[in-house]
Amino acid sequence: MMRRLPPTIIADLLIFLLLVAAVVGISFMTYSPGSGYLEVRTNEAVFRYSMSSDQHIEVDGPLGKTQIIIEDGAAKIVDSSCPTKSCTLQKPISLSGKWIACLPNHVLLTIVGAPADLEVDDVAI
Repeated sequence: MMRRLPPTIIADLLIFLLLVAAVVGISFMTYSPGSGYLEVRTNEAVFRYSMSSDQHIEVDGPLGKTQIIIEDGAAKIVDSSCPTKSCTLQKPISLSGKWIACLPNHVLLTIVGAPADLEVDDVAI
C-alpha cells in the first residue's frame, strides 16, 4: 500500500515550488539578453550603444584608445592601451547588469535594460 503525504507537506511543497518559479521568473526578466544598450563610461563622458546592431567602438582613456566590439547581441573589449590587457580576456557580456572594466584606462562597459526601463516617470505637483 502507498502511504499518503499529510496535507501540510503537500501545501509546503506547493508553496516552495511557487517561490522557486517566482525567483526564476524575476531572474529572467532582470537579465534580458541583448535587448538593451551598452553603456560605456570614461573619465570624459558616458556613451550608449544599441546591442541590436553590430558595431566597432573606440573610446579614449588616460592611457590611450580602448576598442570595443558589439557583435550578435554581445559586447567585449578587443584591445586596450592598458599594460596588462586583462580586460581583453573577459568573456563577452550580453545580459542586463553585467559589466567589463578596464581599470587602468578608466573604461567601464555595462549592459543596461531596454529604453522603456530607463525612462523616468515623474509627476509635477
